Amino acid sequence: MPRLIVTSPEGKRGILELNKAVITIGRGTANDLVLSHPSVSRLHAVVKYSAAEDSVTLADRGSTNGVQLNGLALNGESLFAPGDIAAIGAFTLQLEFVNDDSLVLHPADLPSDVDRVLRGEGRPAKIAPIDKGASSTELIERIARLEQENYLLSVLFEAGKALTGKKTVEEIGAQVIELCFRIAGVERGFLMLLDATGEVTKHTEVRYRTRQSGAAQPKIILSRSVVERIRAEQQPLLILDSAHDERFSGSESMKIAGVQSAMCAPLIGAKRLLGLIYVDNLEKTSAFTQEELNVFALLAAQAAAAIDNALAHDELASQALRRTALERFLSPEVVEMIAANPQDAMLGGKNQMVTVLFADIRGFTSLSERMGPEKVVEVLNEYFSRATDVIFEMGGTLDKFIGDAVMAVFGAPLSKGHDALNAVRAAVNIQRLMTQLNRDAAARGWPELRVGIGINSGIVTAGNIGSPKRLDYTVIGDAVNTASRLMSHAGPGQVLISLDTASQLPVGCGIALKPLAPINAKGKSEPIRVFDVAIMQARGAKSAK
Repeated sequence: MPRLIVTSPEGKRGILELNKAVITIGRGTANDLVLSHPSVSRLHAVVKYSAAEDSVTLADRGSTNGVQLNGLALNGESLFAPGDIAAIGAFTLQLEFVNDDSLVLHPADLPSDVDRVLRGEGRPAKIAPIDKGASSTELIERIARLEQENYLLSVLFEAGKALTGKKTVEEIGAQVIELCFRIAGVERGFLMLLDATGEVTKHTEVRYRTRQSGAAQPKIILSRSVVERIRAEQQPLLILDSAHDERFSGSESMKIAGVQSAMCAPLIGAKRLLGLIYVDNLEKTSAFTQEELNVFALLAAQAAAAIDNALAHDELASQALRRTALERFLSPEVVEMIAANPQDAMLGGKNQMVTVLFADIRGFTSLSERMGPEKVVEVLNEYFSRATDVIFEMGGTLDKFIGDAVMAVFGAPLSKGHDALNAVRAAVNIQRLMTQLNRDAAARGWPELRVGIGINSGIVTAGNIGSPKRLDYTVIGDAVNTASRLMSHAGPGQVLISLDTASQLPVGCGIALKPLAPINAKGKSEPIRVFDVAIMQARGAKSAK
């Protein structure tokens, strides 16, 4: 199996398996190998692998900085042999063929102390000398204390290991109660969460040290006075004899529950009280000591830290999900702007000036009739991915896919100040992209694709439109309809723009326009003045800042 050893400008290395016929390489995020660096073009090069001939070729795709193979400039397409090194911008790619059966993983060397600990040997403990004059009773008592301390420390050590890596509150709650069962006298327990106002939001399942077969387990009835005390004092609570504890003499719920002894500790997070842990014993009074309460409180502290991390992880995951949803439709630059200044994003159904672009694959319906459904989906996904990449690079917003067409908006939700120019440049680059993709159409077993593009500028209503169950950010208005009409009149490889868009292009922007005969469009009382964009004159255009 051939693979590429990729080395970044910083010296970091990675491996890319050549597991399909054509591998695209470039700065654009839709490429198979994305090299994020200014020295790399959006679609820089392609690597082709022929499994039948077991050979690899490398081709430049009109990149700005070119491709070097073994130190020499690559012209067109060349054989890429094992051991060859290609330079693409600031990156190097070395080709090698490997036999999967020959791969060997070597364990990393461990420091001697770490290796001993992992084997369970540990380090020798320092033990205080024993007073030779001590009595046998004192020695027995001291040994008992040491054994107890060792046991309780082992509980804390196990807690640290067990709670590490737990991702949900349910997992943490179940694990910490199991650890509480290591404390003598604990028969059952559960974990409860509180919100920022101190109200109960949820609790974990009550867990029991022993399960009674064929009989229902007694339910925990937690006294509200216990919860109130934990909420107010945020200190661990030890109940030795609930029937005679003056702090809870008025608690009927504790009497009904039949609790004899109990411990309760707060879960104190970095910013607030997260909840509490409760354990009890139904049969014994004074089932717990102060020392055991201290260990229980430390368990609660470790659980609180784990829950804090889990909640923070959930919040970060939620933010990432919201950000991912934005990145599906907005360019990374616009996403950053919204994240930094969300109040600047016009998401409330406002009228604003935008430029709308429609790009449609010409004759795709007849082409799809000659392809299997899997191939149709593959072709569309490739086209949509790369067209979206171009739209994002030019600061546009992906509005929607309509069959085999793409609708994009420049100027909403945020305007970059050169929306019409960026839309036209995006159209030019999409047409150039189609030329590049068609070069490899035969190797992929694809038909050659041709795209017609229409662009118009005008006032639209932009905002979240739909139902409470499904909202989409989009733009509506006559300007959108006009852009769609222009697309329907655009021929394969052609970009048509309206007078409203052409009038917004700055002088000297490098866009050459050819006036065409006005178009009579459906729903328009007056013919639309139209211009044809000359593709080659705008070669290499970048987004206007």
